[in-house]
Amino acid sequence: MDDRAATPPSAGCPDPGVRRYEFRVAGLLSERTRGAFPDMTVVDAPPETVIVGDVLDDAHLYGVLGLLQDLGLRLTALRQVPDPSPPADGDRATAPARRDRRTP
Repeated sequence: MDDRAATPPSAGCPDPGVRRYEFRVAGLLSERTRGAFPDMTVVDAPPETVIVGDVLDDAHLYGVLGLLQDLGLRLTALRQVPDPSPPADGDRATAPARRDRRTP
């Protein structure tokens, strides 16, 4: 087996070039095949399996695609998805939340 699985950036050192991708493959994966993606989230979504994780750069993306191919998996969809992490405190809007005030 090849060791081309994704390795995320070091904790606390986010890289602005890191992108999150969703890989959809046909069928459900065995535990052994799931183990080829230790730094990614693998979720059953019958009749497919969804693999989501951070990709460092284009070379890393091609490495994950190569790993899928080496494992004999059929890629059905690939898309870049937004990072689910919340924005840093400095990134939040400073305006207070608007409340809906209705008068009777």
